[in-house]
Amino acid sequence: MGLPMKGKKVTKDEREKILRLKHKYENRITIAKHGKESLDAGDYGNALKKFIDYFMILVEVKQVKNLYELRVNMFDSKKDLTELLMISHIFFEMARMYDAVPKFHDDSKKCLEQFVHFSANQPFQVVNSEMVRKYLKKSVFKNPDFFRHSYQQIYVQSKKCYVVTYCYGDQHQITNDYREFKDWLLSYSWGQTLVGEYYKWSSVLIDKHKNSFCLKYFSAYFVKPLLLLFSKTLLPVIIKKC
Repeated sequence: MGLPMKGKKVTKDEREKILRLKHKYENRITIAKHGKESLDAGDYGNALKKFIDYFMILVEVKQVKNLYELRVNMFDSKKDLTELLMISHIFFEMARMYDAVPKFHDDSKKCLEQFVHFSANQPFQVVNSEMVRKYLKKSVFKNPDFFRHSYQQIYVQSKKCYVVTYCYGDQHQITNDYREFKDWLLSYSWGQTLVGEYYKWSSVLIDKHKNSFCLKYFSAYFVKPLLLLFSKTLLPVIIKKC
């Protein structure tokens, strides 16, 4: 929380306001949990109210105009990782609730945009994308295109390309070329499935075995040459057509 600097003079009213906000901030997780309990119980009105109450505390603390202006960079990526995951899920649940009522479809889209923002490039982005995919399979949405677009956008906005980045680094031209290839794949339904599976398995492989000698050897002498060959032959043709 951004509290006044030590030694700075504040009025009695300002001090009381700071203490009230501090108290609310300390209880924000409890409020969010009550929202989840209401959601699980089918009390959607109260769930929505609790979720908004939670976000309004963050809005006040982060000093933004509304919950749609909250950004990942306002949080500590390591210390607040669990809360970032919770924020993404709350936005998704709010999008689902708003989706059920026609007059709130714009709010549903805004919540989905926030869900994507708080999912892309995060350690849990694969988990979140799988969550959307499973709901899409159930066909439970009034506006499935909104959610399908969000599923795609998680990968479009993601800068991660696990295997290629592992082999060539984050800033290499070949890595950038494969990101363009990913964007091309995402323009097709079969490509979205392929990219989803790629992220699902490659993230586990790289995260768990990135320091393994076997993986380093295999990637250096087999995977890397194959990626290079593809990038010099078929990949330029595909990217040119994009």
